[in-house]
Amino acid sequence: MSATTSPVPSASSGRLGLFWAWLTIAVACTILMWSFPGEETMAYHLAWASFALLYGLGNWHLRTAVVGVAACTAMTGAVLVVRASTGVIAWQETSEIPLMALLVVLVVWHVRRRQIALGTVIAMADRERRLAGDRDRLSRLTSHELRTPLTIARGYVELLLNRPRDAEDRRDLEVVDDELDRLTRVTDRLVRAFRLQGGTDVEEVDLDGLVTQTAQRWSQVAERTWAVSAQAGTYLGSAERMRASLDTLIENALRYTGRGDRISLTASRRAGLIEVTVADSGSGLSRDQVAAINDPTPAQPPRDDLSQTGLGLALVRGLAEARGGRLVAATRPEGGSSLTIRFPVAPSAIVPRVTPVPERGTKAARRDEVLVDGRLRFEPYRRRRGAAPRWRLASTWWRA
Repeated sequence: MSATTSPVPSASSGRLGLFWAWLTIAVACTILMWSFPGEETMAYHLAWASFALLYGLGNWHLRTAVVGVAACTAMTGAVLVVRASTGVIAWQETSEIPLMALLVVLVVWHVRRRQIALGTVIAMADRERRLAGDRDRLSRLTSHELRTPLTIARGYVELLLNRPRDAEDRRDLEVVDDELDRLTRVTDRLVRAFRLQGGTDVEEVDLDGLVTQTAQRWSQVAERTWAVSAQAGTYLGSAERMRASLDTLIENALRYTGRGDRISLTASRRAGLIEVTVADSGSGLSRDQVAAINDPTPAQPPRDDLSQTGLGLALVRGLAEARGGRLVAATRPEGGSSLTIRFPVAPSAIVPRVTPVPERGTKAARRDEVLVDGRLRFEPYRRRRGAAPRWRLASTWWRA
């Protein structure tokens, strides 16, 4: 049986090495305190300062830290008590013994709280990356498993429609074809929702090229008058998320327009902001709907005959806000409406959404504690497996 070296014992031995180094310093400081009566102050505080420094670097086991505090208190405290009993120092000086021990205990407590909080954030980010990968695989599987049979079914229906049929059979086949077309659109929206929640990789995105390609792609399937004006350049972000966001806004515009209406895509950059707008010349949004989209804390807006679930626009708005931007709706003087994604060119931080972690002390929180790396460790010192997080879709604040 081959032997393998585990990284955990190596990290543990490194931490114990720092402990033994501190213990050596503490013993040396105690000897200096004993050797120079009346000059104990420097060596006494040096012993405790070295403990705070090396504990912060090593993050020793809690029992090891307690033993260290007790040993340092006993060694240095005994010297101070002897000096006070012989009259070298005043008895008031011995009050530093419990006070210094209390101070170091507080240091240990805060260091452990910080390490646990940092470890929780890293674990959440790692879990988010795994979930993003799962969503991407689910998106690809859904796209293949649903679109393929729908394409085959529609092909057979079109084949039957091209054959001579009586009026009643043709009406029935047209109903089937219409329902298959509706199911195809639902599948596209479902896949797009997965794409909006995924795509967390940050890269340099050619926004002008992306907007142009998106307009060309939709112009092949929707008989509208398309116009593109892209002068935004590049930015750091997720091309997949921007593409899915544009698809969502264009699909919303298609519902409010008909054949021959105009849909324009605009991308611009000004004053440190990037604006991506999808405008149409259709029936437009109502004032209440525009107000609901622009409201920072929107309530449930009114619906119309063209409204759907609203999940897509809710996700687009969430993505814009996560980047420090917002989704803005407006009505156009010449008719129709526009939806604009506005966000800063270089946000201070692009932070992926993560699932909230239960408060410490609960059973769920104890399940989520994991060993992150050699510097971050939790009690007891073993790897734990947490249950998969429960994802909740964004609330459907907008019904369009």
